[in-house]
Amino acid sequence: MDTEARLRVSPARSTWLKYGGFVGSVGGARVVGAMLTAITFPLILRRLGVEMYGIWSYVIAVLSFLDLVANPGLSNHAGQQVAARRTEAGAVVSDSLVLRGLLGVLVVGVIFALAAFEPRPEAARLLRFYGVSITLINLTSSEYLLSSLELFHERSLLVVTQQALYTLGVVLMVRSPRDYMWVPGSILLSALPTNLGGWIFLHRTGLRIRLGLHTKRWWGLLVPSGHYALATFMSTLYHRTGHLLVRWFLGEHALGLYAAATRLVDFVRNLVSIGFVVITPRVARSGDSPEALRQLARFSVAGIAVVGLPLMLGILTTAQVLVPLVLGTQYEESAGLLPWLAAYVVVAPLAAFFSGTVLYALGRHREYLISTATGATVAVTAYLVLVPLAGIRGASIAFVFGEAVVAIVAYRLAPEAVRDVWNSGLLKVAVAGTSVMAAILLAARVLHMPTLVAAVASGVLYVFFCGWQSRGRIRSEMQRGD
Repeated sequence: MDTEARLRVSPARSTWLKYGGFVGSVGGARVVGAMLTAITFPLILRRLGVEMYGIWSYVIAVLSFLDLVANPGLSNHAGQQVAARRTEAGAVVSDSLVLRGLLGVLVVGVIFALAAFEPRPEAARLLRFYGVSITLINLTSSEYLLSSLELFHERSLLVVTQQALYTLGVVLMVRSPRDYMWVPGSILLSALPTNLGGWIFLHRTGLRIRLGLHTKRWWGLLVPSGHYALATFMSTLYHRTGHLLVRWFLGEHALGLYAAATRLVDFVRNLVSIGFVVITPRVARSGDSPEALRQLARFSVAGIAVVGLPLMLGILTTAQVLVPLVLGTQYEESAGLLPWLAAYVVVAPLAAFFSGTVLYALGRHREYLISTATGATVAVTAYLVLVPLAGIRGASIAFVFGEAVVAIVAYRLAPEAVRDVWNSGLLKVAVAGTSVMAAILLAARVLHMPTLVAAVASGVLYVFFCGWQSRGRIRSEMQRGD
């Protein structure tokens, strides 16, 4: 009887080990990436200066919109097809690459036209060089296919390698604002070799790319890809419109301060969203199982709370100390924006889960588009009103507000099983632990303890509290749906 029981448990245990390994691999890569970003991010900000960093951020924002022309949702659709059909979707990938290559040529022409009208020579030069470079890098990227085929260990290896090469380039070559071209140069020189490595891994799995002008199949790609393209455009609107309007209304210096603050909270948000790239293929395959979707949703939302809530609290309490210490005194004004941006580290992962993971993985194109379009409409309206009235503080409020709207709308449009996420033991532990952490920080403030000491101490106690309260809960949450 004991042997039969072990055999019945083994599939669930195998799934736990498999996805635990994936999360460990992706999480390890994120941790290494975070460590490398902790080097490059403040280094770039300090050495470029506020104004040049503002120009660099503006160029990135402009090119984010143009990337939607070079890749109008084609990689999203190809990735979804590969996740569902595995290597049988090779024809879809091949056709999407050809279309993206042709569209990339068009985008390069637009980039040079925009650069011709750019009043700042530094911005014009960055537009031309980085515009061509990022178009080529995105075209040859294989990360979306590696994730769809659950090659997370290989993907993690390539991501860490690319980030290490990029860090090396920045540390050695970026010394002052005059060296700004080495930032995109380091991206190009680090990304192309690792992109090639990704295609080698894909070839070994049996995915075959056969390029050709199969024009009759293009319409079948463009229709479903169009939904992803529109949704991505909406996402870019509520993420990047603030950068454009801040430069146009307030100038490069203000943009540098705003971009530094938003990049900092986005860096923290990436730590919260570690597991989403792992569970997307599993969500796609669980579409016919409400119970499996329910367990995935509960585990994911609880994970966001466990990691995100204490980080949000940490940002609120340490901003005035950490920003000048890490980024330099020239970015001291950015610290004042972080209380308005802190909620982003929770609401953005929620939006990414309900919209970018659940609706996207389940192929709910219409609902995916509605959630992002609603967020974009609200965010752009808020930017247009708040930036002229409240400056970069208003832009910060609009930045978070757009993500919150996406999360709420996507949650309402998700399947009923996915919305049943609040009765989770892990979620209750996260809320209780954060309450304990907040009480400790409040007491430390009353007693006039050093801010960083209080934050570290409360964080350690939070980890011990959650670890003690959630013994065995994580495994049970993951195994119930297997």
